[in-house]
This record gives sequence, C-alpha cells and structure tokens, in this order.
Amino acid sequence: MDRGTQHAATALIDAVRERTTAARVAEAAAFVAVGDWASAHTSDEVVGDPITVLGEWHDESHAETLAGDHFLELGGPGAPVVAEFCIGEVAAARGCSFDAARRLVGDALELRYRLPRVHARVAAGEVDVWRGRRIAQSTRTLTFDAAGFVDRHIAYVAAKATGPEVDRLVAEAAARFDPETTEAERAEADGERHLTIELGDVAFADPLTGTLRGTVDVHGTLDLADALDLERTVAHVARQLVDLGCDQALDVRRSIALGEIARRCNGVATLEYDEDQPPTQARTRREVVLFVHLDEAAITGTLNGFGPGIDACTGRTGIDLARLDTPGAPRGAVTVEQVQAWCAAPDTTVVVKPVIDLNTEDAVNGYTPPDRIADHVRARWPRCVFPFCTRSSRTADLDHCDAFDQHGPAGQTSTANLFPLCRRHHRLKTHREMRTGRRWTYRPTHPDDGEPPNALIWTSPMGLTYLVDRDGTRPWPPPRPAPEPSDET
Repeated sequence: MDRGTQHAATALIDAVRERTTAARVAEAAAFVAVGDWASAHTSDEVVGDPITVLGEWHDESHAETLAGDHFLELGGPGAPVVAEFCIGEVAAARGCSFDAARRLVGDALELRYRLPRVHARVAAGEVDVWRGRRIAQSTRTLTFDAAGFVDRHIAYVAAKATGPEVDRLVAEAAARFDPETTEAERAEADGERHLTIELGDVAFADPLTGTLRGTVDVHGTLDLADALDLERTVAHVARQLVDLGCDQALDVRRSIALGEIARRCNGVATLEYDEDQPPTQARTRREVVLFVHLDEAAITGTLNGFGPGIDACTGRTGIDLARLDTPGAPRGAVTVEQVQAWCAAPDTTVVVKPVIDLNTEDAVNGYTPPDRIADHVRARWPRCVFPFCTRSSRTADLDHCDAFDQHGPAGQTSTANLFPLCRRHHRLKTHREMRTGRRWTYRPTHPDDGEPPNALIWTSPMGLTYLVDRDGTRPWPPPRPAPEPSDET
C-alpha cells in the first residue's frame, strides 16, 4: 500500500471514529434531555411510599380517577414517581411507541436518582446509553442501598462491563443487602433442579420429512458444582473418542460421551455399596478449586474500622460472601453456605490456591509459564488486553509482549512480559495483514514519559493507537478539548 492510499484509508477510519463519537455524544444528550423532562414531571413522593399508582385500582368506584393523569413507579425504591401523561410527549418527540418511551423514562429516572455515578458517565458520553440502560434495568428491584453499591462498583468500568458481569454484581448486592431473600431464593432454586429425558417423545421420525432419527431430548437444571463435574467428565470422554478414531463433530461426540458415561456405570448409578459387594469402579471424587481473594479486611476481620466481622457495605455482622473464580465456571459471588455445601460431601477434594500478591513480579527462564505465573497474570488482567475485547483471561492465551528469544537473557517469561490474549486477537497480533503487510503491536506504557501506569498502548496496522488498562479502552493520545468560544464579536 503506497503512502497516498494509506493516507486515504486512515482518513476513512478517522471519519468512522469521529462520527461514532459524535453519534454517542448526541445520543447521550438526548437521553439526558429525556431525564430532565421526566424530572420536571415528578412528585415529592418516591417509589416505596404508600401512594396510589396506575394498576392498583380495579373497581368501578375509581373509574373517574383513572381517567386522569397518574403518577407511575418507573424506577426502583427511592426514585421519584412520574406523571403518566408526560411520557406521551417523549413518545411523540422520539417517534416511538408509548411503551418504549415508558421504558426509556424509567431507565433515565433509575440512572439519575439511584445510579448517579453511572449517569454522570453516560451524560459525559463516556459510556454508551445502551450500556447505562442495561445496568438500570438490572438494578430496578434492588433496595436503594444495594443500587448505590452497584453504582459505586461499576461506574468506573461501565463502558466495558458485559451483561453477565452486571448481573453478577447485582446478585452480589442483593445478597449483601437482602440476605434473607437471597437465601430463600437459593433454597427455592434448589427445589427446581431436575433432569428430564424425553423418552415419551422419542423422535423416531421427523414430522416433516419422515426421516428416522431415533433421538430424544435431554434437559435439566443442576447445582453448579454438579454441572461442573458433569461438564468436566463429558469433555474428557469427548476427547477420548477422538483418540479412539471418532471423527464426528464436537456436539455429536458430547452426546455420545453421555451415553458412554452411563454404560461405564453398567446402567446403574449407586451411591452406597455393601461391604460384601465392592464397586467395580471407584467413584470419581469431586474437586473444588478455590481461588482465594483476600484483602486486609478478610485477614483481620475488620472493614474500614467498623469492627470485627462488620461489613462496611451493609453494617451487618459477618462477611457472608465468597467470590467464585474457577476455570470453567461463571465468575461472581456465591454465599458461603453454598461453598460449604459443595465441600461438605465426603468425596470432595478441596484445592485452595495461594494468595497472589499482584504488587510483586515473578519470572522463569523457560518459554511456558508455570501455573503460579499464569494465575498471577490472569488475576492482574481479568480480560483479553486487546482493545475493547471482553473475553475472560481464564481461557485466553498468554502472549510474550517482547517475543521470546531462546538465546536471549534469562527471565523473559515473567509477569511483566506476559499478557492474556484470546485466540482471535493473539492471531491478529502474531500475523500480518495481507494488504498492508503490517500487524497489531503493543507495549507497556512509560509513566516517566507522562503515560498512565499499568496500561498498554496498542498500534493498529493503520497506525492508530489505543490505550488499554483495567478500566477499558480509549483512543491515545486523548483528543484535545474543544477551544472555549470567544466572547469577541
């Protein structure tokens, strides 16, 4: 690609970036305007007060009252109620349905009054409106204090937080501020576990083609620990089938694996055995791997001077949440009671990983990092470090930022030189583009030169640069602020 062509291509990408930024700013301004309009039509009452709202009256004696305007509860507890008729103006202005406008106004009120930190970032154009609305929709049922907890913890990463991450934080807030309801819901969920094999609807023939199939559907709801055990075993047997010559697709091999597991138990699953009739095959032990994340509060039993065993977030006694960070399992907080139930079984092996001090560095001479270094890097960088990528580092490759040289100095495989990249972005970094002959590159920042610490600067094949840190991705260097308008005429 010659210089003129490259300049034209760069100009096109710059245009995409500029217009995307302008669209984001305009959308944020429109969203804030909706919130301003709704705020001007609120009452002194708030959600949770004993007020009359649309939908609570059903008898004919209130028919005349229902014919007029009403205050609606569209936000969570603590948010003001808003007049119903003002929503019609929003719907007309945006050219959308009343229901869509109602949802928009509800999200705007939730952010403005219960998630002010996230709202400020949305208003500044730093967080997409759709991301802010996604967070608002997740916190609607939380108490006012629980919503504030979510706001404090997610505001600085709201621009990159994925839906499951938001849901996990909301679940943690609910557990902290309403533990009784959380435990009751967990107990109720335990009662909903099931495994159904649809033998009554054996699909011997496709109803459309008449083709004989001979398959059945299997579905169920399992305890997380049981699901992890099953997934580990199915994946292992599916890999064994490849070694035995099975060339079916992965999904097919997984279905075959489940049948193989059943046949290995001789068709009978037994939990206890008579001493006179020992089992033909030892039962596989459950392994629970706990990655321990401790801070001073957990070690000393105090939180911000609140005293032994007092949670600073809730003011309640006890630190009753554990953080699950296990490969192959969804990340997030679970109750201590849940962990106790998993570990209480007599056939469970508990592996506790040591505490990782992320302020220290470690290195080895070989190319492949040992587990202690791999765990350190993934704890320091929870996601793939490519710009805007949200994939977990638990399943990512570990890339040498400075390429490993077998004849080079010792200690090249270190926590300072390794970074997680998902397989797709690892390939982008490793291989060159066909048209430009260039590839993506990155380097750690240099704080002595005025760059932020603990961050990476990526350069695209077109020469565009991005800064990536634990808070997300942004163009680098940052755009200069627009000059203040002059008062001169």
